[in-house]
Amino acid sequence: MMSPGHDASDAVDGIHDVCAHRTRRRLLRVLRSRPETTLEAVAAALAESGDDVRPSERTRLEVALYHWHLPKMADRGVIEYDPETGRIRTNGATRAAWSLLRAQEETDRSNRTDGR
Repeated sequence: MMSPGHDASDAVDGIHDVCAHRTRRRLLRVLRSRPETTLEAVAAALAESGDDVRPSERTRLEVALYHWHLPKMADRGVIEYDPETGRIRTNGATRAAWSLLRAQEETDRSNRTDGR
C-alpha cells in the first residue's frame, strides 16, 4: 500500500534503492523461499550462505539488518518488518523486487556468455 502523496514512480525508486545494496539483494533471495520469517532466521541463512559473511560474523550481520537494511526495506515498502518482534513478511512490492533481481541476474548471465 502506498502512502498518501506517493505515486508509482516512488515505489519503483524504492525498489531500485533497496536492490542497490548487495546484502539487501541477498536478503531478497532468502525471502523468496520464506515469505514469513524472522530476523534471526534470515541472518542465519545469510551467514550460512558462505558468500561474504562468515558464521562468526552473524552478530554483526544481525545488527546491520536490524538497524539499517530491514528498516530501509520496510520504509521503502518492499517488506513488512516489526523491529520489536523481528518478524519479516513479504508483500507485493517484494515480488516486484524479485522480478527486478531476476531481470538483473538474466542480464548478468547473458553478459557473461557474450563475453562482456
